[in-house]
Amino acid sequence: MARLRWGLTAVVLALGLGLSVASAETPALFAGTGPAEGSYADPLSVAIAVSSYAPPACAAKPCPLLIAVHGMGRNAKGARDAWKAAADRAGFLVLAPRFDKEQFPSRRFQQGDVRSESDKTKWTFGLIERLFDAARASGRVAGDSYTIFGHSAGAQFVHRMIMLMPEARIATAAVANAGYYTLPALAGERAYPYSLKGTPVTDATLARALAKPMLVMLGDQDIDPDHHQLNKSRGAEEQGATRFARGEHFMAAARDEARRLGIALRWREVVVPGVAHHQGGMVKAAAAELFDAR
Repeated sequence: MARLRWGLTAVVLALGLGLSVASAETPALFAGTGPAEGSYADPLSVAIAVSSYAPPACAAKPCPLLIAVHGMGRNAKGARDAWKAAADRAGFLVLAPRFDKEQFPSRRFQQGDVRSESDKTKWTFGLIERLFDAARASGRVAGDSYTIFGHSAGAQFVHRMIMLMPEARIATAAVANAGYYTLPALAGERAYPYSLKGTPVTDATLARALAKPMLVMLGDQDIDPDHHQLNKSRGAEEQGATRFARGEHFMAAARDEARRLGIALRWREVVVPGVAHHQGGMVKAAAAELFDAR
């Protein structure tokens, strides 16, 4: 099995999941090898569909886990399939939960249900942690942490999870081509989801989040200001006209907050040349960064 570049013991591709741990109703995760479809019944939420992949190299031994979070199209199978080649080369398991639009509108999916749910344990972000527990209960997962990847709307989910739940067992996160961001600021004109204003996050929480390894991946051709899926709200437009500009604005804000708090920022901007709003291109770049799997 290939070495995880950042010492990861499990990789989770964030496509916006919420799964519960060892539920009796949950079909056995990773019962065999190859692609599979199943479901997860979360005790604090609802049952969701889960797409998985176990490469041949993981047939007889535990492997790291990658959870992939889908984008606005809510295509968990596509998010899973985008990682199959890298999983074959590097030897890791893939889980991709599906947040369907009916049960998980944007406030529950991309925004984690933070504004409407005062009980933190019921935030959608917690589903990822419980899904990880369920995967570990299968006996197929190596290690006690995971990495999470999200593209587009999935990237929105993942970077917010890092800031609002830095205690999550995420070894490294990778977020690619988010439509807009929650800026790492506790005050300002705009409240959540455009900043952390109005959330339970404190300076201590933010410091912990900024110290969590995260790749902020930006396709240098994701520069269409009129893309049909681009958020055009005033708060998003204030971050820049394109996804690329908004990502650079987000990282500049993160550097400012790290200086204010006197800590080393462990978020890293990765510009991916020649790629626009394309999941496959961003996954290929992420696999190279995370697994040396080119």
